[in-house]
Amino acid sequence: MTALSEAPTNPETIEALAGRLFGEGVGAMHMGTLYVGHKLGLFAALVADGPLTAAELASRRGIDEWYAREWLQAETTAGLVLADDEDLRRAHFTAAPGVRETLVDETGPAYLGGLPLASAAVGAVLPQLLAAFRTGAGVAYPYYGPDAVAAQGALNRPAFVNDLVHTWLPQIPGVQARLADTDRPARVADIGCGLGWAALELAKAFPHVQVDGYDADEESISAARRNAAEAGLSDRVTFEVVDAGAADYGDRTYDAVFFFECLHDMAHPAAALRAAGRALAPGGSVVVMDERTSDTIEPGDPVQTFFAAASVLWCLPQARVEADSESPGTVMRCADFRRIAGEAGWAGIEVLPIEHPFWRFYRLSR
Repeated sequence: MTALSEAPTNPETIEALAGRLFGEGVGAMHMGTLYVGHKLGLFAALVADGPLTAAELASRRGIDEWYAREWLQAETTAGLVLADDEDLRRAHFTAAPGVRETLVDETGPAYLGGLPLASAAVGAVLPQLLAAFRTGAGVAYPYYGPDAVAAQGALNRPAFVNDLVHTWLPQIPGVQARLADTDRPARVADIGCGLGWAALELAKAFPHVQVDGYDADEESISAARRNAAEAGLSDRVTFEVVDAGAADYGDRTYDAVFFFECLHDMAHPAAALRAAGRALAPGGSVVVMDERTSDTIEPGDPVQTFFAAASVLWCLPQARVEADSESPGTVMRCADFRRIAGEAGWAGIEVLPIEHPFWRFYRLSR
């Protein structure tokens, strides 16, 4: 923890903090131009067709040429676009190295196109957040709008495409072996499935497995169904609107139940784990992927700062829509998870040896 001091703050410390805050402000403003470039397909056009003049970019994307020049100037100044001339009307523009991988290739491991969408979604609900702070109420997920739904999927999809089957499952041998068993086709539940990207990757990798995705958000489920249809997997991958905290899976039993980066968002996480346990087949496992939070507050750590800010602006407000919410917020430390899982009746709580800069993995068993 940061020690409190009554000593006067020295000028160097003030200057350093002012510089840091200015830099964060610049980044926040730049997220706005990234948002414009993402939503209008400007980066994608430069990657696919560049070099382009401002007029050519405007024509290809159906936008105003003056705005196109201003956007190109902003991104050239930021270093994400390269220009061959100082004259914006005459210059040809190309995407800088790395832009394809981070802002255009939606399934690439470095893709971060969800960040400007998330930033815009938060900006849209700031008035509701202020009211929630005063009343203790929540801010329902639909208020964050379509950008929030798209951001959730965009931020996690690259990891599901590149790591879920090839990196994570091999480090959960019992679960991987069960999914690979063609003699006894497994049934899998993806709780908090969002747009369904994890469920679809599991179905692609194990063509005999049935996957059921559940999420409380109707818009996400509608999109997940469209994604399944486009992938030709609607016969083996289903999606339903279900509140995991009050779920009744009926007579369905699952050989594996996954919670991918969603448990901390739930108003009643213990109830969700309890319901998953009731639906688990003998010998099955529940696997939870959640934020790799530190055990203590670490001032200045960028990843931990992101988690803590996301809890304030995104996760906790959405979970507090229910008056009796028990959500831990985004900063769900190992001790918090063990307490929640214990309340749900789980005796076997294992931290899996999967290394990832953002996520920690747990396995629950009887």
